[in-house]
Amino acid sequence: MYFNSHFFVRKAGNVAVDPLALDEASAAMIRELGGITSIVVTNRDHAREAASLKQQLGARIIAAEADAAELPFEIDAVCSDGEELFEGAFVVALQHQKTSGEFALHLREERAILVGDAVIGSPPGKLSLLPTTRYADIGKAVLALRRLAALQPEVLLLGDGTNIYSAATQRLSEMLSNHGGLAVNRINLDQLNYEAFERAGGAFRGSKAEVGWWIGAEKLGYQVVKLPPGGKYCPLHSHALEEELFLVMEGRPSVRGSDATIECRRGDFIAFPTGARGAHQLLNESDSDAVVLLLGLAERNEVCFYPDSNKVLIDPEGLILRAAPALDYYDGE
Repeated sequence: MYFNSHFFVRKAGNVAVDPLALDEASAAMIRELGGITSIVVTNRDHAREAASLKQQLGARIIAAEADAAELPFEIDAVCSDGEELFEGAFVVALQHQKTSGEFALHLREERAILVGDAVIGSPPGKLSLLPTTRYADIGKAVLALRRLAALQPEVLLLGDGTNIYSAATQRLSEMLSNHGGLAVNRINLDQLNYEAFERAGGAFRGSKAEVGWWIGAEKLGYQVVKLPPGGKYCPLHSHALEEELFLVMEGRPSVRGSDATIECRRGDFIAFPTGARGAHQLLNESDSDAVVLLLGLAERNEVCFYPDSNKVLIDPEGLILRAAPALDYYDGE
């Protein structure tokens, strides 16, 4: 099985992750590219050549605080969950793994995740875990790794084994199912991770929790949204392909359509067919918080229309255009 280290060229200083020993050619290339400013150690068992490279190049070593005391050298900084550790790379803490400080790095723009020991690239093209004896509770370890799949990566850079350069989310889902069975397809409301959002000067604000990606959904999308009084979740819009359903779980949110706004109550189901008649906006005009489950088809080639601003959103590129002025079919020809 391969052991890998990764090197990132960044304006603020180059970064090595879980570094192995350098041969002469690699060392020369790294010097030519500006050396190494920071060395990231994703878990205590990946100390590898970090101390030696620090001595050679004067780089600082970064690790999780939970693993710091068990590393065979002193570290210069600790990292925390969600931190942008270096340009474009965000810390993803992973609970219940073989070391308490295990973390991955999420490279958002590249739709990539770098993993130390939490996932192994073996056999090539597939994923596996370490032997069960390496975990205090293998069941909890597997469920915790759903956090990686929920990030929907296309690429997995692995410390051990062969990297996955496409369809990484599918490979993760297969591995989770093989090791966790039906349990990986279940999550409780009290286990959801909510992220606050605020857009357009605060007009659109609240918090939302991804559900579907955590539990392996492929053709349906699920989210739970919490809206404070006065909050809105989305502009008025309609879908060309994705039919949706809202289920009110708490409070008295309102749903605005193309010709009316209705106040809803706990237990209400509201359907939104495709096309103009299914135009909808979720908002909260009441004086208390509201919680709503959003469910809909997940269509890759979706098109949305926004009547208030006369815009069209074209996926998967996320291209947004003005819908007018309308053009003749042969315009410009």
